[in-house]
Amino acid sequence: MIPISALRVRVTFPYVGLATSVLLLHAILVVVVPPNPYRAVFALLALFAVGYCTLALIIGRTIRLSAAEILAFSTGLTIFVTSLSALGVSILGIPITVFAVVIVGLPIALSAWLLQRLRGNPVAAFTDFGRAFLDFSDYSTVEKGAVTVLFAGIAAALIIFVSLAAVHYPGELSPGLAIAAPGGTNGTARLPTSFVQGQPQDIVVSALGGSTAGAFLVRIRLVPSNATGNESFHKVFQNAPLRMDAFAEYSQSIVLGSGETWSQQFSISIEQVGDFRLSFALIDAISTVVAESFLDVVVS
Repeated sequence: MIPISALRVRVTFPYVGLATSVLLLHAILVVVVPPNPYRAVFALLALFAVGYCTLALIIGRTIRLSAAEILAFSTGLTIFVTSLSALGVSILGIPITVFAVVIVGLPIALSAWLLQRLRGNPVAAFTDFGRAFLDFSDYSTVEKGAVTVLFAGIAAALIIFVSLAAVHYPGELSPGLAIAAPGGTNGTARLPTSFVQGQPQDIVVSALGGSTAGAFLVRIRLVPSNATGNESFHKVFQNAPLRMDAFAEYSQSIVLGSGETWSQQFSISIEQVGDFRLSFALIDAISTVVAESFLDVVVS
């Protein structure tokens, strides 16, 4: 138990070894166990252990704090260290994941545990530990060579891991949809916005496949400008021209390979006078609109 005493008696900071063990176990679970509710609960304990070990590292080997003060300081340091580590990895471009707790919390815990076990001046204790850890005087030539290669590999892996944060990888290619006037790629032709009732106008519809191949539906709708959004649409079928009135809908199935482009010219005749919006949509296999283009038109 952590004593609560009005006399503030100095005692050795307790449970640092237990907190270090929690962080070590958490690091193992992150690697070998897929995300689940139980691992999430243990991650909360690991977060608190980070703040607790940070407090132990700041205060030293002995304390004059009550249990309530230790709880308050540990909670505050947990929030501070976790936020600071998240900011640090985000600046480096590394995704903010549970590994941030492992990368930052585990060295803090090990340092606090080492400080509790070693006697004397803390700086001297760490210096002595480092000197003993890196003392290879009794190693054979072959063993020293193996250690050199191992340390060089670790240093190279660390440099590469940090350097990868500065490399920008292209994201996944998303499906797309575009409309243009015939010959519009050279920038001289413009999409028609004025229609004469019953007189067809040509519009080229182009679809671009994403990173993965798939089946899609190209949908064309004619929506009056005063539509409320609750109306139902009626199907029209391919003709030359494609004759459309209010709330008409035409659809065509296509298959796009990875990065593949599909294009077709539609001759559209609007059979009613008024203000409308032509809606062109690309719909995937689960009926989700993945890309959409609009054209506001006036029919006289």
